[in-house]
Amino acid sequence: MVAALALLICRQAPASEFTPPGLTDVEHLALPNGLDVILKPRTHARSVAIRLAVNVGHRHFSCDKRETAHFLEHLLFKGTSKHSEAELDRLIEDNGGSWNAMTGPTRTVYQIDIHGKYLPLAIDTLYEIISDSVITTETTALARDVIHRELGGRPSSLRRLLYRHGIGKSAGEKAGEMLLPGTGVVCPSLETLDAITQADIVMAYKNYYVANNMGLVVVGDFEPAAALRQIRQSFGRMPAASSARHALETPPYPDGAGLITGTLAPFLGSEANVGIAYRTDGERSPHLYALWVLYAYLDRRLYERIRIEQGLAYTPAANFSWDEDYGIFMVSADTSLARLARVEALLREELDTLRRGGIPPAEFEQARRRILLGRLQRYETNAEFAEYYVHNLNELRTQGRFLDREQALARLSPEDVAPTLNRYFRTDRELVFHSTPTLTYTQFYIALGACVLILITTLAYGYWRLRRRRAPPG
Repeated sequence: MVAALALLICRQAPASEFTPPGLTDVEHLALPNGLDVILKPRTHARSVAIRLAVNVGHRHFSCDKRETAHFLEHLLFKGTSKHSEAELDRLIEDNGGSWNAMTGPTRTVYQIDIHGKYLPLAIDTLYEIISDSVITTETTALARDVIHRELGGRPSSLRRLLYRHGIGKSAGEKAGEMLLPGTGVVCPSLETLDAITQADIVMAYKNYYVANNMGLVVVGDFEPAAALRQIRQSFGRMPAASSARHALETPPYPDGAGLITGTLAPFLGSEANVGIAYRTDGERSPHLYALWVLYAYLDRRLYERIRIEQGLAYTPAANFSWDEDYGIFMVSADTSLARLARVEALLREELDTLRRGGIPPAEFEQARRRILLGRLQRYETNAEFAEYYVHNLNELRTQGRFLDREQALARLSPEDVAPTLNRYFRTDRELVFHSTPTLTYTQFYIALGACVLILITTLAYGYWRLRRRRAPPG
């Protein structure tokens, strides 16, 4: 009863017709050690989804140690003082559950999905790997090899050297460095674990895996008071930490516009890609919803005009990705080398039309409705609800509630798009990138044929000279 009364219930304004029922209505409690607990009982299915979010990711480390958080994530599955890695897997899988983890730019998330009756087992197992994992020289070496394979293999010293000087770097990779300069968001070197020591991993574990740097989410068929009691008895015992952790550095805006091409990347091919990219602000920006609508509108518009009407590309598209403090908006298309200039002109034409007149009202309404209906139908399972809470934990911490993004999007009007276009879609800050092969297949075969011909000629001439020297006089 005391535990239940201690829950702080986040109640929202009446949701819009596009908001999944009860999405923003959760029970939130901050434990004395600083751990955020979000409980969302749902009886739609007999399953339960548990997510533990730790505020540590790639961006919390320098480029040479960028994979530290990822390394640590793998190590926490390698075994504890009580169970081996195989035994831990069996605890979850033999009860019909599954578990995994993911490391992103700013967050590491551990997840378990299991039948509701096994929630106590899931909480205990998750707490065990977070608080009692054994990091040894042997498990570190094993995890290092696995992650290198996950990253596509350990790059050679020569390849790392060439890449650091831009050789073998694609236009898209160069564009990323220019759009987000000077921070650990995009690193100029290839990702490797060579500089990460076991001491680095242990230090990251000590600094970041503390209660006041975590959030625990439970969604599904469970009894909240019993779940909270168990969480207090396990995660509630974890220490809080006041030690300073690496603060994220917001990437500055690019200095100006530019045209970017790859260097020997791709080396061989017959197709090309062209794109125009813009830097934006992150998820806290008031322009976020207008950017969503611009993305939905342009994605359809480019597909219909460049592929359906003119057949110049297979996958013309708009893309919009964002993090807490930055975003990237891009239009791009694949095409043949001969049509590259034509496709780029069409991309520019659509952007110029938007700058002059915005989105036509009817198209604006269709784009917004597609987004809202798509978001509405996405939230059908406990896992999807849990993912929503994890990705919006900062919202809860800073504003005391989850925002109703659907309601905010429903209030957006066509007139709200113009300020967004003026702020971000500026020609003096756009980066154009051309991804074209160094050699076409025709050029490659001609060069290969020429090399073979030169080799045969050289060998024949050498053989003739040798025969002449060995021939008797006269």
